[in-house]
Amino acid sequence: MFPILILNLLIIFSCENFEKKNTTKITEVSLNKDQKQIDTDEINHLLGKFDYKKDSSFIFVESKYASKALYLRKETYTKFIEMYEAAKKEGVSLTILSGTRNFYEQKDIWNRKWAEFSRLGDSISIIKEILLYNSMPCTSRHHWGTDIDLIKVYNSYFDAGSGLKAYKWLNENASKYGFCQVYDDKKITKRTGYELEKWHWSYMPLSSKYLKRYNELINYSMINGFKGSDLAKKIDPIKLYVNGINKTCQL
Repeated sequence: MFPILILNLLIIFSCENFEKKNTTKITEVSLNKDQKQIDTDEINHLLGKFDYKKDSSFIFVESKYASKALYLRKETYTKFIEMYEAAKKEGVSLTILSGTRNFYEQKDIWNRKWAEFSRLGDSISIIKEILLYNSMPCTSRHHWGTDIDLIKVYNSYFDAGSGLKAYKWLNENASKYGFCQVYDDKKITKRTGYELEKWHWSYMPLSSKYLKRYNELINYSMINGFKGSDLAKKIDPIKLYVNGINKTCQL
């Protein structure tokens, strides 16, 4: 009687252990799959390989604030409206010319510029010429929904008149709303990357987080799918351009 009872108890105990172990394994596999999906989604967002129009984190910008149809991350948009209203009270109009651009939109810009500068001959020269003011697809801050181009996209506009007034106001007040001019005069600050862009302002509370994650997750095998992408590692845009920003903007 007792040996049979002990045998039954051992069988029950073994079955419970087997079920517990296998349930644990299934749970671990599910978690790993979920984590992999999260990482893939995050990487695609950092590279701009997603449709922001279908992403709940992004919002359409009202026409009163922009020169064309565009989207921004919700928090970026909320803070911009606050900044817009404050500037308006002082006679400064902050019209957004460009907001979020995904990989495919950046690729169109890149390929047009490639054709424009093809007269330079070799690919390295073409890439360097484009990179004066335009990002490689997969490396643009505009992918993140945190960066905006304001008023005019040429520096001389901000040297006098209403342009100068707006630029002075932004320099004195934009930081109150989280915005910073990421591409300052590199001849003075000695940073690397793009030329001076007085029109380009970034919402740092979000973009700083995305930059950190970009540096943690992105490598050159992921930067592909456009003309000259095979030369990305040689040009090193992650170090020189993605990270080549105004040091006062780094939170």
